[in-house]
Amino acid sequence: MSLAANLSILWRGGAPKEPQPEDTSLVKELVGLCNAGQVPDVSLYEQRFAVLDTETTGLRPDAGDKIISLGCVEVIKAKIGNNRFGTLVDPGREVPALATSITGIGSEDVQGQPLIEEIIPPMLKYIVGGVVTGFNIQFDLVFVNNTLRREFGVSLAPVPLLDVLSICRALKPNARNYSLEMMAAQYRIPVQGRHTAMGDALMTARLLLNLLPELEERGVRTLRDLGQFLRYQALY
Repeated sequence: MSLAANLSILWRGGAPKEPQPEDTSLVKELVGLCNAGQVPDVSLYEQRFAVLDTETTGLRPDAGDKIISLGCVEVIKAKIGNNRFGTLVDPGREVPALATSITGIGSEDVQGQPLIEEIIPPMLKYIVGGVVTGFNIQFDLVFVNNTLRREFGVSLAPVPLLDVLSICRALKPNARNYSLEMMAAQYRIPVQGRHTAMGDALMTARLLLNLLPELEERGVRTLRDLGQFLRYQALY
């Protein structure tokens, strides 16, 4: 058994749980539904967006960093919905002091919380039927996919995948700073709960709603339009 696995057992106080066959089957089905994507010609104002954010022990999943908090907020028909999904996550290891100073989440907060593999099924149920969205969403998906591949043998690769950071860069090519708080400040969005998964997901959802009219002014009205717009902007 690896050192990481031994440390996880010591942290949790018992042997790691193995995914049950029914869990694996469910996860594979949900990932398939998520990856199938959404109808590309529906108005952005009519879409459901599943805005996802994670907080982690660090920036390097390849070096053992893990998710410690996960939050999802829905934007449906250009409004933030009341249905939300958020939880702390036990990473099976100590939370470094630097991560605690940024997120406010310490080791004592996450010990005994659900493991990420236990969170994956309800998270997938939440985002099914929505456009998977986030601020630098690729970062969050790397961590989620590490668990999906390791525990269930699948990967989340939804089409389309909406990155609000990429939209900001395309609409505001001359901005000096593309951090979430700086982009939010341009639209007088309160910076509340920064570096908490639910707080950042809510800020990203509000930012997306403020960007929709600007996209519409550029003739971007659907997901298909948005994909073409972002590809064109990337060339210049």
